[in-house]
Amino acid sequence: MLLATVAQRPMPDGFFIMRAIRALLIVTFLSVSLAAGPAFAEWQEDLAYQIEFETGCLVAFLSEVVEREVEGRQVILAKVHCEDRRTFDAVREDALEPFKFHQCEAPDVKTC
Repeated sequence: MLLATVAQRPMPDGFFIMRAIRALLIVTFLSVSLAAGPAFAEWQEDLAYQIEFETGCLVAFLSEVVEREVEGRQVILAKVHCEDRRTFDAVREDALEPFKFHQCEAPDVKTC
């Protein structure tokens, strides 16, 4: 009896159009969000290439990342964690300079 009452109830004007628009917006948002993936700054790609070339480190992830503009230069500091569990401090004091790496000897030490 309840189903028959619900089925006979008239829908407001534009009800199905609003549902279709809402569904379209959700699908669009999800597809854009999933397609974007993680965003990497250009310097992160440079860092990963350089550290692999110089030390053989395949980057697992970065932590303690600091990006600052100092006297017109883009200064970058980051802790690089390798897939083989080594850790490096990486510093670049200008966008045109290469990174400098300092390997952390004790993995439990926060700074090296």
